[in-house]
Amino acid sequence: MELYLIRHADMAGDPHRHYAPPVSDCLSDVGCQQAVALAESLAGVEFSAIYASPLGRTLQTAQALAEPRRLDVGAVPWLVEWRPATVTDGIDDTQYERLLAKSADIRPEQSWKTEAGEGTLEMAHRIIPGVLRLMAAHGVHAGHGGYLLDDPNDRQRLALIGHGGSLGVLASFLLGVPIRPYAPVAFAQTGVAVFDLVRRVDVWYTSLRIPAPCGPRVEKP
Repeated sequence: MELYLIRHADMAGDPHRHYAPPVSDCLSDVGCQQAVALAESLAGVEFSAIYASPLGRTLQTAQALAEPRRLDVGAVPWLVEWRPATVTDGIDDTQYERLLAKSADIRPEQSWKTEAGEGTLEMAHRIIPGVLRLMAAHGVHAGHGGYLLDDPNDRQRLALIGHGGSLGVLASFLLGVPIRPYAPVAFAQTGVAVFDLVRRVDVWYTSLRIPAPCGPRVEKP
């Protein structure tokens, strides 16, 4: 299995509204151009399935990959972005600005949970079980410090289109990096990280592959 972690293109519209695909008008003009460039750069990749956060910018980015392949986009709520206090607690924008300013003065080591919204551990508690369930549905099960495959010859490629925050937590988990208040992995808009599952005897382990920015793709034997 290969997991493609992809951040959405530049957004337009409501950043917190949930949608059901298909969607439109959730990317800016720049974002639409970014999504086209992303689709072109990954044109030679045969995805088995494409998943996205249910927020508009991720779904519209995912559609740019799914439509040429005639695939549906599966919306996975656990991949949604960090949820601020305006969403989790329903406070108004003025209160939220005060909370953000207050949180900005807290050192990272003391900021596991602030009044500004969802904490890093809360994100990890929804994202990590979510991706493990998704992988299990595709025949890949966590075990023995790595993963066990129903099919040792598995060649599936899954695309997960998410957000800077949610993908940072997910990439940290896949790399085995301890969860921190701020993720040590950053994704540019439409940035792509590829995680391979590499076999070691009878257990598979995740390995981050950095794709070349251009040139022909050579399939692995």
